[in-house]
Order: sequence, then structure tokens, then C-alpha cells
Amino acid sequence: MITEFEVLRTVFGIVILVASGKLLGILFSKLRISEIIGYIIVGIVLGPFAIGGLIPLFGGPLIELNDLMTAFWQISGIIILFSAGMHFTFDDLRHAGIRSTVIGAFGVLVPLLLGYVISLALGLSWEAAMVVGIALSATSITVSVTILKELGKEKTKEGNIMVHAAVLDDIFSLAGVSAISSIVIAHSLPELSSIAIVTAKAVGFWFLILIIAVLFLPKLISIITSKFNSEGITNVTAVGTAFGFATAALLAGLNPIVGSFAAGMGLASSKIVSKIHGFVDHLVIIAAPLFFIIIGAHIDPSKIIEINIIIFGLILVVAIFSKIAGCGIPAALMLKSRKKGFIVGYGMIARGEIAFVTIGIGLINDLFTNEIYSTLVFVIIATIFISPILLRRSYHNLQKEEALKD
Repeated sequence: MITEFEVLRTVFGIVILVASGKLLGILFSKLRISEIIGYIIVGIVLGPFAIGGLIPLFGGPLIELNDLMTAFWQISGIIILFSAGMHFTFDDLRHAGIRSTVIGAFGVLVPLLLGYVISLALGLSWEAAMVVGIALSATSITVSVTILKELGKEKTKEGNIMVHAAVLDDIFSLAGVSAISSIVIAHSLPELSSIAIVTAKAVGFWFLILIIAVLFLPKLISIITSKFNSEGITNVTAVGTAFGFATAALLAGLNPIVGSFAAGMGLASSKIVSKIHGFVDHLVIIAAPLFFIIIGAHIDPSKIIEINIIIFGLILVVAIFSKIAGCGIPAALMLKSRKKGFIVGYGMIARGEIAFVTIGIGLINDLFTNEIYSTLVFVIIATIFISPILLRRSYHNLQKEEALKD
């Protein structure tokens, strides 16, 4: 049971983390560096394995990754994806549908296969190689949408395709996580038919949740607005739908954040979405830095000495190349633009929460040594650093090229 002192310590720690993260994020933004990188650095430096773990407060360390902090992390992710979903209507998904599905599917299959092959070549067992492959297949949709919002590119054709591909990528990867859990328990590969059924169920459940959101939520908000004529009640109801649909996604075996994204898309066609968006944007001011700071806080800087540099380099190359090949090349062909296609590939490079969960399965089941696990953790962190750098630079080059044409 969490005590009052733990609550106070956690809340005070969050205030310190968010304030520090915002300051460094603003500085990085002025230097034309993604704010996400600043947030993660703050999380590493002020996290429980560094400065935050050395400062005592109310009988414990100032920063601690307890259940309450984890809850705030999950809440932050739900708010970020809810806000992102409100930028995309169902028509946007319909227009990007086939392209996003193809890119999302190849964005899972190519990293999965290459990750599996390189892991076997490095001497890992086939079970461990499967875990690495699944971990590399999972794009962090939270990173992708946050970078696009930073750049103001979420409504571009390639941005629309990227976000919906990342959502489907997330769902495909979660089906893979379910499969890998079964593999680890049974120590045998499941039949392809059973993997196909799990994947079809996952995608089907998400589309069901999305259709319910699109058909139901605009009417709900309209009724509440007409009956109560209260901006406060409308905003609270809107945010409540984010957590309601996140819960529905969780019960369906999906990541809660894809449920909140569906709720956001459902409200995108509401007549008062702009007013709701203004309220949610205020929540994102805290949620966005907190989410990425806590990712950084999970990193133990002392573990860097345990990294196998050769394995780190090889898997990182595979992590980057597989998303560029799996997502960038199909996107380039469908958009008839190499530059815009590769922008999609760059935006899909970042791995996040699903990747951490997946390699955690490998560690818990003794498939990895601490050296391999630490190496994989830093590979995931490296992709979060690299993706915004490549994406920002490619958009800058594209804008220069378009300006010269004009």
C-alpha cells in the first residue's frame, strides 16, 4: 500500500522532473534539437539510478520508479495519444488505409526477420532471437506523433500515413508479443495459423473500438454540450472517453494508448473538437515531458559499462536499416517520392514501451545475460535519439528543395 509520504515524494519528484525537462526541452528546441532528447536526458540524469536516487526525502529517494510513478507514465501516454488522435478523422484513415496497412505490416516483418537472423548469427538461442526480432518490430507511436507535432507536420500526407502505420505497427507487434510469450512458455514455435488468428483478432478488435468511437462519441459530446452547456463538463467527458476506450483496448489485449488514439479520432469529427483540443493541449504540456522523462528514468547509466559494443552496433544498424527498408521503401513507391517515403521510414525508427516490455520477457525467462539485456536497452534508447534527428533534418532538406522550386 502506498503511504502519504510516498505520494508526496512522487508528486514532488514529478514536479522537479517536468520543470527540468521543460527547461532543457526549450533549450534543445532553440538549438533545433528534438525536445524528446532533452526529456530523456533529464530522466537519465535525475532518475533513480543517478542524482534522483541520491537525494533523500520523506524516508526514501526523491525519484523512485514505484507503482504510482508507473501509473503517471501510463496516464501520460494515454493523454498524448488521445491528443494525437484528435488531429485525424476517420476519412484520414480511409485515405491512408491501404498504404498505412502495407507500411505497418512491412515495418513489422522486415525488422522481425532481420533481428532474428542477426541474433542467431551473434550466437543467441532461437527463443532469444525471436524476442529481439519482436522488440525491433515495434515502432513507438508516442515518439512518432510527438516528433510530428513538434515539427507541425502531422497533417501532411506522409505524416498521416506514418501515424496510422505506426498504430497498426503497434497492434501487429502486440500480437507478436502474445506469440512470443507463448513461445517462451512452450519452448516451441506456434503454428502460423495460430499467429495469424491472434493478429487478425488484434486488428479486428482495434477497428471495432475505432468504429464505436467514430459513431458514438460525437453524438455523446453533442448531447452533453446541448444539455449542460458547460465547457468544464464537456472537457471532463471528453478526457473520460480517452480512459474509457484505453480500458476497452486493454481488455481486448491491446496497448491502452491505441484505445485512447481511437477515442481522439472519434472526437475529431465533433463540432467542438477545437475547444476540447485546447483543454487537452494544456494536459499534454505536462504529459509529454513526463512520459519521455520516465523512459529516461528507467535507464541505469552505470550499465553502460556492460554494453557489448559489437552487438550494440550491429543490432542498432539492423534497427535503423530495417525500418527504413520496411517502411521507407514501400512509402516511397506509394507516394511516388523518395524523400517523403524516407521521411516515413525515419519516423518509424524509434522503439519504445513495447520494445522494453518484450526484452523484459527475455530477461525474466533467462533468455538473455545482463550484458545482452543492457545492450538492447541502449539500442532502444539510441533509436529514440536518432529518429527525431533524421526526421527533422529530412524535413529541413525537403523544405529547402521545395523553396528552390518555387
